[in-house]
Amino acid sequence: MDLKNDLDLLVLKLKRYKINIVKEKGRVSIKSAAFDSQQFLIYCILPLIFGTCVVVGVTIFFIFSASYLIKSRIVAGIYILGYLSGFALLGFAYASFLRIKKKKKENNTAKILFKNKLIFKVDAREVTYDATNINTIKNTIEIHGDNILMGNVFLVDAEENEVTIVSLEGYKSNHLRSDLVWLENFFKSYLKLEE
Repeated sequence: MDLKNDLDLLVLKLKRYKINIVKEKGRVSIKSAAFDSQQFLIYCILPLIFGTCVVVGVTIFFIFSASYLIKSRIVAGIYILGYLSGFALLGFAYASFLRIKKKKKENNTAKILFKNKLIFKVDAREVTYDATNINTIKNTIEIHGDNILMGNVFLVDAEENEVTIVSLEGYKSNHLRSDLVWLENFFKSYLKLEE
């Protein structure tokens, strides 16, 4: 393992996923995930606005055409499809908000890589992990919707607790899968878990 090059690559990979990371004097600090305003706008705000407009528009349409609605199946179909699409957009906005909140929460704890140890700063205390108290490091991936992937790299400590190291988000891409495997192998190697 070429530690300097691997640490540089770690910094590049995490910055690509908008994880706040700083490397200085052999010490790497992984801070909380940066707020991605573009992602929040596209996946939360716009669907919320469009979904609300559709639901309000269909409701107004229903109010003004209620007498015609009884006579026409086409108008009734438009009414039902309009409500379904409006509520689908609102549901998508809510699910996206929960996903962004989860990523922020899982990346909220500051982590420091230093001298083959991983130090978690939790409130005012530090929890140190190294080869003596880590069983293994794993990764998982979840699929949200058609093309949004959420991946985690986490350690399993000696007491079988799972502790998230980083949480990443990708879009219908094999890059996330390969980055998760690379990160898992990097942390195993850095913490000297594999001989």
